[in-house]
Amino acid sequence: MYDTYKNKTLYQAVLDSKNKYKNRKALYFKSKYISYSTLISRINSFSYTLNELGYKKDDVITICLPNIPEAVYLLYAVNQIGAIANLIHPLMARDQLEGILKKVNSKILFILDTRYNEFKDLKDEGISVYPVSPVKELSPIINFGYKKLNSKDLSYLKEKNENHLNMDKFYKNKEEKEFDKDYLKDAIYLHSGGTTGTPKTIALSSNSLNNLITNAYDVLDYKDGDFAHILSVLPMFHGFGLAICIHIALVFGGTDMLMPKFSTKETIKLLKKGKLNYIAGVPTLFEALLRNKDFDGEKLKHLKGCYVGGDFVHESLVERFNERMAKNGVSARLYRGYGLTECVTVCAVNTSTNNRDESCGKALYNVNIKVVNENNEEVGPNVDGEIVLNGETLMNGYRFDPTNKIEEGLYITLNGEKYLKTGDYGYLDKDGYIFFKQRIKRLVKVNGINIFPYEIEEIVTSLPYVFEAAAIGVEDEKHGHMIKLFIVLDKNAPKEVGNYTKEINELIVNKVSIYAKPKEIVYVDSLPKTLVGKIDYKELK
Repeated sequence: MYDTYKNKTLYQAVLDSKNKYKNRKALYFKSKYISYSTLISRINSFSYTLNELGYKKDDVITICLPNIPEAVYLLYAVNQIGAIANLIHPLMARDQLEGILKKVNSKILFILDTRYNEFKDLKDEGISVYPVSPVKELSPIINFGYKKLNSKDLSYLKEKNENHLNMDKFYKNKEEKEFDKDYLKDAIYLHSGGTTGTPKTIALSSNSLNNLITNAYDVLDYKDGDFAHILSVLPMFHGFGLAICIHIALVFGGTDMLMPKFSTKETIKLLKKGKLNYIAGVPTLFEALLRNKDFDGEKLKHLKGCYVGGDFVHESLVERFNERMAKNGVSARLYRGYGLTECVTVCAVNTSTNNRDESCGKALYNVNIKVVNENNEEVGPNVDGEIVLNGETLMNGYRFDPTNKIEEGLYITLNGEKYLKTGDYGYLDKDGYIFFKQRIKRLVKVNGINIFPYEIEEIVTSLPYVFEAAAIGVEDEKHGHMIKLFIVLDKNAPKEVGNYTKEINELIVNKVSIYAKPKEIVYVDSLPKTLVGKIDYKELK
């Protein structure tokens, strides 16, 4: 059964689902269901139109959209014609997005209609810009309300002298075209800091994504033909969102519950209606759910499993979430995983049958994980070092490197096999469970002693009055490198911080080290976040 989805393109895998489950619902968006038959019809229509416009195999097509039906149509339509889907965060700044368009030589951009005014002048640079409405297929009342609410951003609709492109032609039903069957070629471009922190374009194949989702049988306790609703809130430009929140459900005959922007209120509504079985997200998503008093009670019974990754996961989050589930008699648990964009996303995860406290679980069946020392020599169980991996989910490589040095030193050879160096620090125990500590670049040497900021964050967030914490290394003229700690207090905590500081310092000294004692503790209302909700440590510095 593990080979069912291998040697296929993304489009072909979803087409197979349509042939098996054509009467099932593939997407749910703002109270509207879209069947597998309609999904494939829309994908075929979009791919037909792309071909009519002259786009073909290996062209780069940029999709800068939140999780709306059109984003899904475009993803698989681009794959159907053998082009490359260049996936971009829908809120990315103009200068940064324009730079990526030039870098990857993309001549077509699909952007949310409320941002079209920012980008319409790109047509002067030979780039076709298509404004995409998230409500085009919804009721006339919703359309009217949307246009009225966003009248300023949609002002271009009233410009009679402008020759604006529109999406109407993409929705006309066309016959199915022969699809590209090259599952090994570049299919997706994602943009990441990479394993060394330098911005990189990561090329993934259909093969790598489909090899990842074959693990769902073990990870999700899936049986072929099972029907489940998955919250699709992590955006497609994020590997976790692309593979786990979008592709996996469509391949297994489930339903993507599309949510353009995370809302605890809307998530709880879906749970109450029995329309949500799996949730996958970053830690801040689950923290937000736990802080909502309505995330409780009978409505939780529909949950089958929750998966957290994309950032360091504090054990206290897992414990608090699982306590909430147990209190309500729910079998679902929060399972921590580990991965990186270079291997699509997940390469290890805890499951209902294989889990260990504080670990990120065991490697997926088609991924190999080892730990090496500074000399790139494999180390034994419970010895810290750099995590390295290989397997069937690895990327095709980094693209658009003018220096040809991005991949220099990225791979090592162990026992005759090539392994990717992740830049992550941790260890494997004797049973093969992986324990991720943090990025190597976040290590701070204080008086020659290695200090792990994650350890500080872990113990501090265990305090009932601390909501979030972030530790960074800073330079001190007298003492050299030291720790600076940022604290976000729980909303119900008293704001007098004097006693907090004393207790926090004592806890760090007793539980970690005297060298880990912060030079300064700063109380802030919130921590800066990246576009995917991770703590932005660069911004803190």
